[in-house]
Amino acid sequence: MKISIKHIFIIFLLFFVSFAKAQKTTINFIENDYKLALEQSKTSKKPIFVMVYATWCPHCNKMKATVLKDPAVIDFFNANYINVMMDGESPTGKDFMKKFRVTSFPTFLYLNEKETHLYSTGGEFTPEEFISESKKALNPNTQLPYLESQFNDDIRNSESCLLYLNALRKSIDRDKTDEIVAKYLSTQPKDQLFTAINWKIIAFGVNKLNTKEFDFVLDHQSDFAKVASPKRVEAKIVSVVNQSLKHNMESLDSIGYSKNRILAKNSNLTKVDSLVFKLDLQMYEACKCWDKYKQTTLESVQKWAWNDYKTINEITKIYIQHINDKEALQSAVTWAKRSVELNDSAESNFSLARLYNKTKDKKTAITYARKTKAIIVAMGWDTKEIDQFYLDLGIK
Repeated sequence: MKISIKHIFIIFLLFFVSFAKAQKTTINFIENDYKLALEQSKTSKKPIFVMVYATWCPHCNKMKATVLKDPAVIDFFNANYINVMMDGESPTGKDFMKKFRVTSFPTFLYLNEKETHLYSTGGEFTPEEFISESKKALNPNTQLPYLESQFNDDIRNSESCLLYLNALRKSIDRDKTDEIVAKYLSTQPKDQLFTAINWKIIAFGVNKLNTKEFDFVLDHQSDFAKVASPKRVEAKIVSVVNQSLKHNMESLDSIGYSKNRILAKNSNLTKVDSLVFKLDLQMYEACKCWDKYKQTTLESVQKWAWNDYKTINEITKIYIQHINDKEALQSAVTWAKRSVELNDSAESNFSLARLYNKTKDKKTAITYARKTKAIIVAMGWDTKEIDQFYLDLGIK
């Protein structure tokens, strides 16, 4: 059977198309070269999509392994964007993060050829959600510059304010939300502040403790509870406290932490006081402020941790390692006994044994050491640590 040149050409063409399609199994990412992506964007007029990641980030790795390998996602991004993958811990990645004020992983940033910030978000998504979010960066009406201009054209407009805040709070510019809320609320008549949409604006946009807007929420909790609910108002206050104090903790800003702590306590909410106690423990441990750690625990363990054996065990470990005050150690013994009552585990008994040893009560320390080892042996766990403690106590 003779095969014409035409038939050969058709076969070759089909093979080439099939091969080309098979090749599109990944997004065409440029690795760690934002300048090259910018040049390609200027030439192609396509916007730039940047994923900023860290190798240790589980959310980044999950997105890479699943969503970014989805065929629909691959086709969408290859068709619509110049795609860049930036390792946030590389030198070029660090420069990029500093330039665009990226502070978390993964961050997904959308820019045009003029480096205008069109849209951004972060975290984990399904393929459908990821495409939906990325389409907003292509739509002029959902891009941040347009939403900002709409808000600025009529600051009193609650709908445009809410739309702008909703985009901002997911973006790298989320720290602007408090400023936006302040501008908006300043235009509202006092007798019309307590509405459902104003509460949404506050819930979306108030994120800092040291602002007039947060003070306003504290002073009018009952008013906002009527248009939202007491639980939602309380949850918002707790969230703001948590964000602000954790931000101080991450930077070891003890002065800022102390100031914000005072503001937080003004809420007079039980959940806030409980949260502040736990954050205090983390902050003072991180700063190695053992006197403050001791003072906080002596004042508050029985109030905020008396039924929480995990927290008690963490506190007793700190006392064993860093606290030498005799009276404080006796208090720690009381807490450790409570932990054993709540959870008669090897960890609880071992902490109590070590505390008794530190307070020079060797006899009682041996009693709880033996109990600890019996639990460990029964569970089939490694006895190395308790065996060493046996040697320290002189137990045969």
